[in-house]
Amino acid sequence: MLLLLSVLLGIFILILLLLLAHLRITLLYKDGIPSLYIQVGPIRYAFPLDKKPRYRSLAKRLRKKKLADMQKKQKPMKKKTPGVLDELRGNLSVPEFLGKIRDILHHLAGRYAKKLRVTAAQLHITVGTGDPASTGIAYGITAQSVAYLLEFLDNTVTLTPIKKDAVQVQADFAGSWKADIEVTAGIRTLHLLQAILSAFFLLKDTPQANARS
Repeated sequence: MLLLLSVLLGIFILILLLLLAHLRITLLYKDGIPSLYIQVGPIRYAFPLDKKPRYRSLAKRLRKKKLADMQKKQKPMKKKTPGVLDELRGNLSVPEFLGKIRDILHHLAGRYAKKLRVTAAQLHITVGTGDPASTGIAYGITAQSVAYLLEFLDNTVTLTPIKKDAVQVQADFAGSWKADIEVTAGIRTLHLLQAILSAFFLLKDTPQANARS
C-alpha cells in the first residue's frame, strides 16, 4: 500500500512539474542552416529542418512506387465519415466557421498573448544584393521591417529586454545576404493547455452545432 501511494505521489509530482514547466521553441539560423529546438523543462529535442540529399532520390522512388501500388489497388470510394473539424463545424458554413475561428483566436490572443515570452537573443542581418542601389533599398526595407516586428512583439506578447548589440541590421554593398538569428518563444505548458481547451470548448459551444445534436 505504501509503495502504491509513493508511485501515485511520484506521478502527481511529475505531472505538476510538467504543467509548471515552460515550453520553449528556439529558432536558430546560422551560416544558411536553420535549426529548430523544442524544450520542456530539461528535456530538449532538435527538429531536423534540412533534408539529406542522399535520401531525396530514394524518397522520390518510394513515393512513385506507393502511388503506383495505390492506383492498382484502387477500390470504390466509400462514404466519407465526418471528421473532428466537421463535428466542430456543425451546421456552420465554411465562411462562418472561419469567422468563428478568427473570433476565438482574437479572444485567446487577448487572454494568453502576454503569457507568451519572446526572447531575441541574436538578430544579425547583413543585406547585400551585389548592386549598391538595390542593396540600399533592401537595407531600408529590412531595417524598417525588423523595427516594426519588434514593436509588434513588444505590444502583443512579453518581449524580454533586448541586450546591447543583439539586434543589428547592416548593409554590405560588395557582399551577399547573411543572417545570424536566435529567437526563443516560451510559455508555461499549463497556459498552453488552458488555451487549447478553451479553443476546443469555444468551437464546440456553437448554436449551430448544438442545434444539430
